[in-house]
Amino acid sequence: MRYFSCDCTSADGNPVALFFENTQCLSCQRQVGWCFEERDMLVFDQNKDGGFHYKGRDYVPCANRANGVCNAMIPADTISAKPALCFACHFNDNIPDLNVDGHAELWGNLERAKRRLLFTLDSLSLPMPDKQQSPEGLSFHFMADKDASDHFRTPLTHVAAVFTGHAQGDITINLAEADDVARHRMRVDMGEQYRTLLGHFRHEVGHFYWDLLIKPDEAKLTQFREIFGDPDLSYQEALDKHYARDPDDQSWRSEFISAYASMHPWEDWAETFAHYLHIIDTLETAREWDLIDFGKYAGLTLPQDDGPCDPQRLIDCWSEFSVKLNALNRSMGLPDAYPFVNNPVVVGKLKCVHSMLNKTR
Repeated sequence: MRYFSCDCTSADGNPVALFFENTQCLSCQRQVGWCFEERDMLVFDQNKDGGFHYKGRDYVPCANRANGVCNAMIPADTISAKPALCFACHFNDNIPDLNVDGHAELWGNLERAKRRLLFTLDSLSLPMPDKQQSPEGLSFHFMADKDASDHFRTPLTHVAAVFTGHAQGDITINLAEADDVARHRMRVDMGEQYRTLLGHFRHEVGHFYWDLLIKPDEAKLTQFREIFGDPDLSYQEALDKHYARDPDDQSWRSEFISAYASMHPWEDWAETFAHYLHIIDTLETAREWDLIDFGKYAGLTLPQDDGPCDPQRLIDCWSEFSVKLNALNRSMGLPDAYPFVNNPVVVGKLKCVHSMLNKTR
């Protein structure tokens, strides 16, 4: 994530930092918001009638800003339909029932993670068709279980729950994943090292890009088979075998980034894709906040930057920084931020993801 700041200054004369989720500058109190069209966090002046202005242009809040779940602002001269929805919100096909207590807050958590996802995809110049552009275009469905107790059950033992997943461009996220307690319980029950909202989005969109970029391209499909395996293997059989596995079986560690990745080549791709986004986004944040010296890696550039990116230098930089990141977390009494080992096989898969996306760009 890039570094953003307001044009005002703090008491010590330094620029006031803005986070990607901010709706107001805490120093000058002006309204701020993410503008997809400008690809920037903008700070707005307001006139007496409450209108928003930035450098002589009028802006309108995304309709979901009033719900407290979105901070986006839209150039008024680009709006052609009502309600006015920003680029991120226009992908929503289902949102939670806001008449249920707590749903608005959980929905807000989902939207913040989704905007971060779309920011990264846009920075990589990846295509993001919607349902109007393609029947298998991207859409999001944020839905809740009929029975809240389903949040705490093993996913394969009940039928009332909403399953987080992807199908034909539709990404469904169970609203329970936005509840910290429910998500932690699920992480423990499933024996997972890492489970976050942003991680879910990055994993599921990996499936979307497999369908969009790899499945129809014979050359990419051949490369995929060589690196990840046969995608035509029975998914149901792989699923049954995965959940029947002894939880103490650690044989997957030599070839996969996670136990779930070992289930099927599709999941291996989606998990590796998600980790690729973890790596490049975190390294961008570290660079923007002067936490890492890219010069040490012979002028390393990131895939988001203009110009070529050497994937081996990228991995080398991440290998060093992730150790420091984990050390910082431990100093705060927190679990490792990145509890994974990128062994040589996994590195090869990360390089494959890099290659596939680079060709698309």
